[in-house]
Amino acid sequence: MGSPPAYWDLSDLAATGDLASEFEVNNATISNWAARYPDFPRPLATLSTGPVWSRWMVRQWHDSRDWQPGRPRKQTLPEPD
Repeated sequence: MGSPPAYWDLSDLAATGDLASEFEVNNATISNWAARYPDFPRPLATLSTGPVWSRWMVRQWHDSRDWQPGRPRKQTLPEPD
């Protein structure tokens, strides 16, 4: 996985829209990841425009996951007898 930068380069900072563009998803997906996954990196700061993350940390998180293409299938319960 590597280690985080010794200092935060400003080019490493990424807002929701920046991350959405990088991972080819929409802004809501980034917000959902942040809310749904406890291991999603915490924002370095929250500005008036929204949260700002370390692009490096989010990339490490994203690359460590086993992503399956498409939406997850709904779990269906077996029919009662």
